[in-house]
Amino acid sequence: MARPRKSPAEQKAAEPYPQELQQEPQDQQAPQKQVPPVQAQGPVPTDQAGADAPAMAAVPVAVQDPELEPEPEPLEAFLRRVERLHIARDVVATAATHPHATQRVWPGTYGGIRLEVGPLSVTYSDGSTA
Repeated sequence: MARPRKSPAEQKAAEPYPQELQQEPQDQQAPQKQVPPVQAQGPVPTDQAGADAPAMAAVPVAVQDPELEPEPEPLEAFLRRVERLHIARDVVATAATHPHATQRVWPGTYGGIRLEVGPLSVTYSDGSTA
């Protein structure tokens, strides 16, 4: 019994590479360009039912990194730096806020510094803030 003939679409799908790529002229070589990596848009089929779905074309996407704020210095290092600065200014730090602080009083060199959670800031005995 003879095998049924495959349709042209089935024949093309069975080929490992398209015919255009298999029969490249030897005397004509295209210049090699480096192409930046692209990210695929949409879901990637993972099951047999999704394999029949048309593939989404890969489109280059310009991704901008969000402006991330730098990680604040550790709380202990921040408090030591604050103390060095206030000694140089001849004032005393009375309060400070830090993203990783807990509400408490930190025993400083000349007196306690009230700590609270918040953005980096310091209040000095002369009323100034930094």
